Amino acid sequence: MVNRSALIRRAGWNLADQVVSSVTNAALSVVVARSVAADAFGGFAVAFTVFAVLVGVSRAVATTPLLIRFAGAEPERFRPASAAALGTALSLGLLAGAGCLLAGAWFDGPTGSALSALGVVFPGLLVQDAWRQVFFAEGRPAAATLNDTAWAVVQVAVVGALLLADVDTVGPLVLAWGGSAVMAAVLGVRQARNRPRPSATTGWLRDHRDLTGVLLTEFGTQQGSMQGALLVIAAVGSLAAIGALRGVQVLLGVTNILLMAAVAFALPELSRRRDRLTPRQWYGAAVGLSAVVAGLGFLWGLGFLLAPDAFGRALLGDTWDGVSEILFASVLGNALLASGIGPATMMRAMDRARMTLALNAVQCPLAFVCGVVGVLLWDAQGAVWGFAVAYAVTSPFWWLRLRREVRRFGSERVAS
Repeated sequence: MVNRSALIRRAGWNLADQVVSSVTNAALSVVVARSVAADAFGGFAVAFTVFAVLVGVSRAVATTPLLIRFAGAEPERFRPASAAALGTALSLGLLAGAGCLLAGAWFDGPTGSALSALGVVFPGLLVQDAWRQVFFAEGRPAAATLNDTAWAVVQVAVVGALLLADVDTVGPLVLAWGGSAVMAAVLGVRQARNRPRPSATTGWLRDHRDLTGVLLTEFGTQQGSMQGALLVIAAVGSLAAIGALRGVQVLLGVTNILLMAAVAFALPELSRRRDRLTPRQWYGAAVGLSAVVAGLGFLWGLGFLLAPDAFGRALLGDTWDGVSEILFASVLGNALLASGIGPATMMRAMDRARMTLALNAVQCPLAFVCGVVGVLLWDAQGAVWGFAVAYAVTSPFWWLRLRREVRRFGSERVAS
């Protein structure tokens, strides 16, 4: 029997953790932007982009296999597996940190300073994120929220002290941000009474290479197509178009928080129960997950659609005029994209990441092409309608593939 109150409680803690993490990162960017010169903020943006990419890589090779394959494991199996996953994240952090130190010595000015500082704290940043995923896999999202909150509190205190001391260079601010993560990573050791085992990295990568290769390729496909589309749109479209696209991303950022929180909650919960779920339960969970993410995201966007222009201009200034023109298509596109979250999460929980890669290998390039063609035909409105068309075309195939994989998974379970 599923304890519904415990399930709801874990879902709430997942959402709370994602809010703390996202709001803290966004607030840090705002504080740095207001405290340093434009070129210094550019250096910070470079460092933060490198961090964002490597976090995705770390999750693909270290912690997502833990979520998929060990969420339902007994403590005597889970503890060494989580130590190996954490050790893999630490090894990647040490390697990435060394690369950043070399890059920081190569570049001059704020970029070099930011990369050098990032190199010092990179291991702590990746291990802290890995602790969050470990706690999710263990069914302890409250522990992840506590860890992120501790990081946020220390970060606010240290960054605030630097600003009171009139520090306006990017290097110390990056050190304060990452140093706070190091503290949270140490706190994770105390919370779990476990520690990273970097010596287990090679074995972890070898044992899960069938999954990590797929996850890495999928991450590269998703990030490459979307970031590439924005770069091409920036090159061939107007500055107003790319400004409007960035503005609408800011307004609809809450939908990303909902999406990440929903997946962080659902993936380990379903993985630990996959041998007991019926086909009807798989379908029901997929429909429910997609409906919650798409529905709440649509309602959030609808609030801005119904808001008076004065409210939008108060938030985004002159950028609001361009954003208001593409807002409806963006809200619709996000809802269509979210419709595939349910099937994608179910297939990952079944350890069918190859199937999600195959579908993303079609959806992501199609979104790239439709977005670029759209901006050539109709500027920013064409781009967002192009994205929406791509998601509408591919959405049914996620559900068809889920139906096939549920049947196959059931047959394999009966045979075994």
